[in-house]
Amino acid sequence: MDEIDKLLLGALDGNIRRSSREIADELGISAPTVKRRIDRLRSNELVHLGPMLDLHAAGFEYLLIIGIKVDGRSPLKVAEDIALLEEALTVNVVMGVSDIEIVAAVKSREALSALLMETLATIDGVAHIDSAMALEVWKYQRGRMSESPNDLPLKRQHLDALDIQIVQCLNQNVRTSNRAIAVELEVSESSVRSRIKRMQSNRQLSLATPYQLPQGSVNDAFIGLNVKGGMARSVCRALSRLDEISFVCTALGRNDVICCIHVTELDALAHILHEKVISIPGVESTNPSHCIKQVKHQSLLGIIP
Repeated sequence: MDEIDKLLLGALDGNIRRSSREIADELGISAPTVKRRIDRLRSNELVHLGPMLDLHAAGFEYLLIIGIKVDGRSPLKVAEDIALLEEALTVNVVMGVSDIEIVAAVKSREALSALLMETLATIDGVAHIDSAMALEVWKYQRGRMSESPNDLPLKRQHLDALDIQIVQCLNQNVRTSNRAIAVELEVSESSVRSRIKRMQSNRQLSLATPYQLPQGSVNDAFIGLNVKGGMARSVCRALSRLDEISFVCTALGRNDVICCIHVTELDALAHILHEKVISIPGVESTNPSHCIKQVKHQSLLGIIP
């Protein structure tokens, strides 16, 4: 990535759908050069440009963190089968108490029960399921948060069917024009424009942040925390302010709080855990699982602060 590429990412920060012509005028290069460079950055998997849809706005009322113990089969093969499930947002083979860690989302109690009691339980090699339900999700976002949370993010109003279709079009290519989306969905361009603007204003949809993809190995870890009574929210608030933490929730089940550390270096993982997480007032003990293979990761759903 050269200096012009870095300038392009800076120009996209705040609005990843900003037009090539506008960026070209700002940087003093041609619009075709802007488009060609952005396309190259994406095709070479150096940067991710995509929408973030709020989990609750999409209708997902239940978020689960599920540990799987495997017997009689390779954990990687079991994880690959789990990754085929629509409900599975992230699937990681880990080193820890469990063999696999999953983050899954469902829309109803019936779907939750079916996932745990029927779908996962019947996958070949699954020996034990240790689940936790997220009670309050404080952070679920790629990279650095745009603002530090002082309070729990609010639940957003559900999107309607046309909103979801527009988001699906943006997820296929976030830089496609409103006119192209309108033609595909057979609605007016003004309707597409106004709906995108409303979803952004209501914090149901974010189109603000280009995410530079890590190169080489990634050292993620799921951390279960036991905390002093009455201090779970203050611990979550402190965790959410750490750039290296990509997910934080209070939980019913396995631990009081569950978070995920996202770094590229193993030394950094140890530093975050031992110097930043354990030192947070209220943290009594931790139960880490080091991710050794990420089998599935989705980039669309998250929590918009």
